[in-house]
Amino acid sequence: MGEVIEGVIAAYGRELDAESLAKIRRYLETLRSTGTKDDLTAYGVAYLEQLHNPDPRYSGC
Repeated sequence: MGEVIEGVIAAYGRELDAESLAKIRRYLETLRSTGTKDDLTAYGVAYLEQLHNPDPRYSGC
């Protein structure tokens, strides 16, 4: 899992604070536990983009 997280951070292009790192780790572990193995890096980058720059059209409910 460490390699996947490192790949996500490298692809995202920014350093992560401890809270964001913990969130991405939980998210990727959840995805992996469901059997998802396809391109976890892409899912991780998309998650971080929404985490740090949420789309204002959606309330997050």
